[in-house]
Amino acid sequence: MHYVKLYITDQTQVEMRQNQIMQFLTIVTTIFMPLTLITGWYGMNFKAMPELDTSYGYFIVMGVCILIIILEVIYFKKKKWF
Repeated sequence: MHYVKLYITDQTQVEMRQNQIMQFLTIVTTIFMPLTLITGWYGMNFKAMPELDTSYGYFIVMGVCILIIILEVIYFKKKKWF
């Protein structure tokens, strides 16, 4: 009976660590998903994209990506996930 309690305690610790790892991986995935979508759109080589004709289009897209990262990190910190 005593061994069962030790096993359950050990299993609980393993499950808690696994939940922490899964939470971290979910946060990383959530941060990179919109960035992957944006770079995927610009990787399609369309000629009719409005930002491609401006001289600052590349910097605008980079700024939007950085803004998305900052907003997500702020949101995660407010929720105490990060």
